[in-house]
Amino acid sequence: MQRNIASLFLQYARLDRKRSLEGLDASETELLAKLKVYLSSTLLPQVPRGAERRDSIRVPAELQCRWAPVVRAEEARITTLSRTGAFIRTPTPAPIGEEIAISIALPAGGRLEVPGSVANQILGPDPDRRGMGVRFGKLAADERATIDGLYEQSIVRHFGSPDEDEKPELPTSG
Repeated sequence: MQRNIASLFLQYARLDRKRSLEGLDASETELLAKLKVYLSSTLLPQVPRGAERRDSIRVPAELQCRWAPVVRAEEARITTLSRTGAFIRTPTPAPIGEEIAISIALPAGGRLEVPGSVANQILGPDPDRRGMGVRFGKLAADERATIDGLYEQSIVRHFGSPDEDEKPELPTSG
């Protein structure tokens, strides 16, 4: 099942990328919608249907980053990633609505600098659980491609590599 999930998730990620870059035909649009519903319900069973408002499904990630409003920079960790944003685990989240700069350490070396805005916060007594959801700002084509690559790498790291010759299929309801 994990390999099928990986295959379906990668198919979703590629269709989502194609949707944002060049558009989809009617059958691809229908498949993307079905994949999103299936993957969201499979991966996020605790989230009521319709509550997932993000444009892109989040996947678990482990990426070091720095984020900074104008006054300070802070080391942090991206714990979930989507094509349009991320959750940054940080003991001192920025205020909702604040524009921030995010510097992501790339697995192969180097850094990716992207703009973002704080969409939500998780606060509480435990500083290890605090953080903020951020939406990426306008990205150049090469930055978007790098985020897409990190997203697909996170899918494979979390769900395993799909079988190369496997044609992923959504389970049919009985």
